[in-house]
Amino acid sequence: MEGRKGGETTVLTFKQFVTELASEDVTLSPAELREMTTRFGDKILKMGHVEQDGSMLVPVDCIVEAARSLGTQALIEAAESFNSEQMASLLRSGEALVERVIEAREKKLREMIRAFQNEPNANKSNRQWKRIEKEVFGVDCRD
Repeated sequence: MEGRKGGETTVLTFKQFVTELASEDVTLSPAELREMTTRFGDKILKMGHVEQDGSMLVPVDCIVEAARSLGTQALIEAAESFNSEQMASLLRSGEALVERVIEAREKKLREMIRAFQNEPNANKSNRQWKRIEKEVFGVDCRD
């Protein structure tokens, strides 16, 4: 797995990649978030939760679902658009990936709400509600 960071190529090992996939969220730094907002507009803010430090947490499962739905070529172009200083036609693929992440996040929330509404067990229902609160607000809410 290769990626670019600060103009240099980095290689993720298999273990590192699986660890990233297993995490709940990926963090966009404040600088990355500003750059992506400049390129793609405020819709970026629908991809996840903006933290107090200006970073954003984006759910990994939504990124994976979005990447799968794009297809290999569009995903390669999206990655190139994120890593390129030039926006050209690659912007469309990057924007498509952003939109797919947003769609996946909205779908996840709808599914969570549906499961909550259909859960007859009060304890399970309460746990599901806590997961919904975390997804919507980005933090664990107190009772």
